[in-house]
Amino acid sequence: MRQATSINPARVRRSALNLMYAALENGGSIDSLDTALFWNVALERDTDQYRTALAKAVLHTCRASADSARLLSERMQKAQDALHADMTAAPLREALERYASRTDEWEESLAALRAELDNKRATDTAELARCTKSAITLARALGGLGAEMLPSFADFPAYRGVLEPLAAVVKRRGRLMEACAGMADEEYLAGKPEFAGLLRRMQDLAELRPAAENLARAALERRGELEAEIAGLLEHYSTERLDTVDRCILLLALYELRVEKLSTPIVVSEATELADTYSGGKSAPFIHGVIAAAAKK
Repeated sequence: MRQATSINPARVRRSALNLMYAALENGGSIDSLDTALFWNVALERDTDQYRTALAKAVLHTCRASADSARLLSERMQKAQDALHADMTAAPLREALERYASRTDEWEESLAALRAELDNKRATDTAELARCTKSAITLARALGGLGAEMLPSFADFPAYRGVLEPLAAVVKRRGRLMEACAGMADEEYLAGKPEFAGLLRRMQDLAELRPAAENLARAALERRGELEAEIAGLLEHYSTERLDTVDRCILLLALYELRVEKLSTPIVVSEATELADTYSGGKSAPFIHGVIAAAAKK
C-alpha cells in the first residue's frame, strides 16, 4: 500500500505509468533504468517552476531591503564614528564591520538574483537556483551575525544614543533575514497562506518521486498474477498483442482495484483517462471494458 502524500493521486499515477512504461521497454525492471536521468527529465518542468517560484518569493520577501539597507548604513556609520577612538570597543567595531560586509554581499546576491530572473536568454534555471541558494545562505549567516552582535551593545551604555537606533534596525533586518531563509523551509512556509503555491511545489518535488516509484514497483512486483488475470479477461485477444502503454495502464488499474481496494468508479475513470491521454481514443473503451469486467468478477 502506498503512503499518504499531499500530492494529487492522479499525478502520482501518471508518473508511475511513465516509469512502468520505461521499465517494461528496457528490461522489465525499474532497477534496470537510470532512474536519476529518468526523474531529471520527468521533473524538469516541475523543477523549473519551483526554482522560479522560489526566486520570486525571496525577492518579494526582501522587496524593502534597499530602504532598510540605507537606514542601516547611516546608523552603522554613526556608531562606528562614535566608537572610533575607544580602544575598549575594538571587538564591537570588528563585529560591526563584519555585519556591514556581509550585508553588502547579501544585497549583491539579491541584485544577481533579480538579474537572473529577468534574463530572457537563460536556457534553464540552474543559475537561477544557484543565485537563490546564495541569497538564502547569506541571509542565514547575516541573521546569525546580527543575533550574536546585539547582546554586546549592552556592554557600552555610554554609546546608547547611537547603538539603540542601530539595534532597532538590526533587529528589523533579522526578521527580514529569517523570512528570506524561510522561503526554503517547509515548516516556515506551512504557516504562511500567501506562499501556499510555493509550498505545494516544494512538497510535490519532494514527494512525487518516492510516491510514484513505490506505486510502480508494487504493481510490477505483482505483474505475474495481474497479467494472468488480464489474460483471463481478454476475449479473442492475447496479452502478447497488448501495447506496452495499455499493459501498464491495466497493471496499475488492477493493482489499485485488487490491492489498494480503490473504488471501482475511481479506478475505471482514472484508467480510462490515462488511456485517452497516453494511448489514444481507441484504447480508452478497451481499457474501460477490461477494468469493468475485472470489477464485476
